[in-house]
Amino acid sequence: MKPNVLIRLFASTAIGAWLLLAHPSIAAAQSPDDLFDPDTLQEIRLTINSRDLRTLRDNFMDNTYYTADLQWRNLRVRNAGVKSRGGASRSGSKLHLRVDFNRYVNGQKFLGLKSIVLKNLWQDGSMMHERLAMAFLARMGQPAPRQSYCRLYIDNQYQGLYAIVESVDNDFLDRNIGEHAGYLYSYEMQEPFYGEYLGEELEPYKLRFEAQNHEKEGDSKLYLPLHDLFKEVNQPDDAIWRERVEQYVDLPQFITETAIEAFLAENDGLLGANGMNNFFFYRLPETTRHRFLPWDKDNTFLVADYSIFQWADANILFRRAFAYPDLRELFYQVLESAARSAAEDDWLRKQIEKAAAQIASAVEEDALKPFSTEAFYESVETLKQFADLRSKLVLEQVEDARKRR
Repeated sequence: MKPNVLIRLFASTAIGAWLLLAHPSIAAAQSPDDLFDPDTLQEIRLTINSRDLRTLRDNFMDNTYYTADLQWRNLRVRNAGVKSRGGASRSGSKLHLRVDFNRYVNGQKFLGLKSIVLKNLWQDGSMMHERLAMAFLARMGQPAPRQSYCRLYIDNQYQGLYAIVESVDNDFLDRNIGEHAGYLYSYEMQEPFYGEYLGEELEPYKLRFEAQNHEKEGDSKLYLPLHDLFKEVNQPDDAIWRERVEQYVDLPQFITETAIEAFLAENDGLLGANGMNNFFFYRLPETTRHRFLPWDKDNTFLVADYSIFQWADANILFRRAFAYPDLRELFYQVLESAARSAAEDDWLRKQIEKAAAQIASAVEEDALKPFSTEAFYESVETLKQFADLRSKLVLEQVEDARKRR
């Protein structure tokens, strides 16, 4: 008999349920895979002091932590830290939350996780863009945060449909890259940034690239490689431009990521309307070489005929890398592969239909969502149309682009 079956049978008795609540180690067979199971609509309950909750709602633009207990199934984590997060997705009514399990209890984890994000799905009428985009990135072999859906309750009050999002942290790096000894940064939007050189001072790089580990190391160790990267990117064309730049960034990986985002009609990613946005940056240990990791894909699936070159010329790194025939061909090949993968056995459409069926009742009951239930169903239909048309249109764009070269 499988371990999870044994746990459910054990928990079905009053004594068993009490023991599981009192001794979470008994349920150790449960794992992050269970939490991020795409076939399960989870339920998460937070308990927050009423005064703290009121303050959190009133000051949702702040990054102040508050104490909370989290319960999922028969597991409870006490004295976790919760705070409001996000940019345009912040809300005082339907909170967008980060939960840090080790904020107040050193070394505390939940299912081996140090933190999760409870995303309020505030900017996407279908409530599926990011979930679908991350699943597709993983299907294409790229490291991508795992996600599942949940009904969220705070102090026993239903808050609506949320996404449970895996944090990009050392545990994520171990799972996807096999180590975490390098340097991880989250990109923080300031004014639009297209890869230009920001000058000799390190402060502009520090503002844009927030260190997620090695925080106690000096600025020179943390930020000088980023300074050097963008300085080299903006050097004059010569025979060794690519050789110099590839000391600091994995150009094939960058091109691959931008191609997948282009297929997904991403308007706020590496090639975004407001410059580069929504990514983590990871520098491999004992090197100066970086790679991009995706984050926050609410602005994917914009329109089915979205140009594969939208905003591409504005990005200095992409524009100069694309001038190399092998990297240009890689961009086209990844787009073709993405188009065929999405269309294979109607994969993308079936994922949309499956997710919509899973979340429909939770969406209908979500009184805090910023759009109507009718708008949700209309957005689902728009997504289906995207799935039906996008692959063919992308393949046509790639064919036309090759002919023009």
